[in-house]
Amino acid sequence: MPRPVRLLFFAALTLACSPTVPADAKNADAPKKWSAGDLAEARKRLLAGNYEEAREAFAEAAKKDAKLAPLAAIGTAQTFREVGEFEKALDTLNAAAKATPENPDVLAARADLLYELGRWDDAEKDADAAIAKKENQLRARWTKARVLRERGSLDDADKAFRWVVRHYTARSNADDDIADPDELLVVALAGAENARWHSLSKQFSFILNEVIGDALKADPDLWPAEFVAGSMLLEKYNRPDAGDAFDKALKINPKAADALVGKGQSAFIKYEFTDAESFADQALKVNPKHPSALRLKADVQIMGGDFPAAEKLLTTARAVNPRDSHTLGRLAAIYLLQRRDKDFDAVVKDVEAFDAKPGVFYFELGHALEERKRYADAEKYLRKAAELRPMLAGPRNGLGLLQLRMGDEKGARASLDKAFETDPFNVRVSNSIKVLKHLDKYETIATPHYELRFDPATDKLLAKFVADYLEETHVELKRQFGYEPPGRVLIEVFSTHEMFSGRTVGLPDLHTIGACTGKVIAMASPTAKGLRKPFNWGRVIRHELTHIFNLAQTDFLCPHWLTEGLAVRNEQMARPPQWVQVLRERANANTLLDLDTITLGFVRPRSPDEWQLAYCQSQLYVEYMVKNHGEESVGKVLDQYKTGVDDATVLKRALGVEKAAFEKGYKDYVAEVLKGYRSGKKQAAEKPMTFEELIEAQKKDPDDADLAARLADQYFRRQKANDARKLADAALKAKPGHPVATVVKARLLQRGGDDDGAKDLLQAALKDNPDDPRLLMAVAKFHLDAKDFEAAAKLLEHGRAVAPLDGDWLEQLARVYKETKDADRLMSVLAEVVSHDPDELDGRVRLAKAALEAKKHAEAERYALDALHIDVANADAKAVLLEALKAQKKDADAAKLQKRYGD
Repeated sequence: MPRPVRLLFFAALTLACSPTVPADAKNADAPKKWSAGDLAEARKRLLAGNYEEAREAFAEAAKKDAKLAPLAAIGTAQTFREVGEFEKALDTLNAAAKATPENPDVLAARADLLYELGRWDDAEKDADAAIAKKENQLRARWTKARVLRERGSLDDADKAFRWVVRHYTARSNADDDIADPDELLVVALAGAENARWHSLSKQFSFILNEVIGDALKADPDLWPAEFVAGSMLLEKYNRPDAGDAFDKALKINPKAADALVGKGQSAFIKYEFTDAESFADQALKVNPKHPSALRLKADVQIMGGDFPAAEKLLTTARAVNPRDSHTLGRLAAIYLLQRRDKDFDAVVKDVEAFDAKPGVFYFELGHALEERKRYADAEKYLRKAAELRPMLAGPRNGLGLLQLRMGDEKGARASLDKAFETDPFNVRVSNSIKVLKHLDKYETIATPHYELRFDPATDKLLAKFVADYLEETHVELKRQFGYEPPGRVLIEVFSTHEMFSGRTVGLPDLHTIGACTGKVIAMASPTAKGLRKPFNWGRVIRHELTHIFNLAQTDFLCPHWLTEGLAVRNEQMARPPQWVQVLRERANANTLLDLDTITLGFVRPRSPDEWQLAYCQSQLYVEYMVKNHGEESVGKVLDQYKTGVDDATVLKRALGVEKAAFEKGYKDYVAEVLKGYRSGKKQAAEKPMTFEELIEAQKKDPDDADLAARLADQYFRRQKANDARKLADAALKAKPGHPVATVVKARLLQRGGDDDGAKDLLQAALKDNPDDPRLLMAVAKFHLDAKDFEAAAKLLEHGRAVAPLDGDWLEQLARVYKETKDADRLMSVLAEVVSHDPDELDGRVRLAKAALEAKKHAEAERYALDALHIDVANADAKAVLLEALKAQKKDADAAKLQKRYGD
């Protein structure tokens, strides 16, 4: 499963607005007259995202009143900054500074821009000049503080941030509260940094509710204030409130790239990588050089293992600001992951040359490596970040969460408790501490290879089954991979889904029931509070243990497709029909995934179907490899991936085959697999259409029988019988026996009471189309209603054989064989049903009972055990298992089972 993701560090926010027209006549620098409805209107357009209109309005305001020119220039520069035209923004401010060299606001705006471009010397020079001309120029103070921070002059930076906070307090104490919304926003930014550095958690609430609240009261259109609020909330993993703030910002300005990135970062935290990339793309459409958007998109690529694409994006961000630690930390991670030591060393040297305390750089590097499961290196760099900048909560929090992920719960508890003292509003930290407290009441079973923790109040019986099953599965996986992980692996079974989710990602809404972090397996109990229904815990154990083996064997370098393919294979279940359906459709369209694209199918699928396709194709890659190169090829391939080489090199070294030849053989294998699902090709090739699109298409081509039949079917579903009848008749006239049109016409006849006419129509069409699944099912249902089970079974079995994906054959056949008491055929059908549904309990119990009645005791044992893998308390499954064991003279196993249940 995907790794938990970090919050992208919001330490360098840009003040993305123009100065307000001062309302305070006491401001000595303010013009006495603001003919200024014009300037106010220009600002409003800027904040609404109408950048070209705003630019024109600022020019018009300056033309009408020369005194407004400096403020107009600042606003104009901001319009360029919002769309990534940084040189034009700088040219505008340079011209304004030349025209009004004494204006501190222009100097402050230019300093802010120069800082964001990484030109710190020039930024500091302008900031100092602005402060010299106007001591309380807060924007200049904010820039000066950031420059000091980035250089590693932490004591001086601390004093600079505090200056802004103390100025705000002094004004408040003097009953002269700051009223300018832009100045209040600077106070919020500086105050938040001061609060982070000094662990002043209560200040965050004050900043959000009072300072930012006052800024928005003064100017409801100030969307950057909503963005800052959302960023502060997301920093603490408060996604719901952060999302509300970002939405408010976007309601004011739909083109607010910062807020779009905020939405994307929130999606990324929740593993919604496709949405995260979509928001990044929307932001980049507004501003193609937006560093945070470029980094977010790069993060998605890194998760998908597409390092070249990520590097290209990060290089673009680096060109905007060559000193941005957030960008450089990610670049360094990519170089390290690709073993590009010279490039890695060059980035580190570059960073350490301009930042004496590069904690942010190492924090970003550590987290990026953690996402790729390079835990040892991640811990090393997170510790380094914490040492260099001890005031940062991120590295401390990250270390505690990493320790938890690696199974060091004692160390994690100490780290997280300390982190919570200084950062109590961090949701992930708080939730993780709750999980550790919840685990205090758990008991432990130690086996030779596993340490199993469980809630004795709810899962004592389950734990005994799981402990045995872990060791049984261990033996099989060791044989399969020629390897076993060192030491004991920690397994935790949670009695509530909320605690499972908290253990895995520190958040409450993880939509899965089992997870492997590479060192630990966490799993919800099948009866866990918060689950809708029980699940097959045996399948989950096999899946997640496969990941444990694969990741340990390859030093966490196993590609996503391979470990998922092996894990699915080890679930020992038949491929779900929906997987085969999408496989068939994509094969027909020649759009299957390959080794270069399959990981992206997991990380950022273009549709839910593609996500299923990625799992299906991964399993098929493994099947193909084993079929052509033997079972031992799995271990050989895993051993090669440990060396860090790419797919092509692994295939050549381990299997002696070129990548192109491997891919060609794989496609041939897929085609062979699909031969068993040969029908339905025409259906699969039909272009999906909405009802409206179907109407338009049929109007354009009224003689097309297929379109007429499809539209007739849609009209029938919408209770429009007359329209359905007209189109069905037209289709049948053009193409007698057309399957879809025939089915629609038959339903209309049935609705009118003419069952015989409907049946005759269907049977006549079936003679001409003996393999059509729709006609087979429709005629079979007539026989079912007439209780002619033999005729119905014949048609249903034929449909099952020729079109297994295109009808509910198994459900109907189970009904038939139950009625006819055909035990053997019923078992065959039920066996296929449960093979596709790992969590189907009743079918397994029925199979176990049927096998026992037929004296097939080994089969009865197998199905009863499988049922207990869903519900260990199922009395029927237990009884069948006990009787089957005794019948096979497995007296020791029977006695052990009775003892386990306390019988």
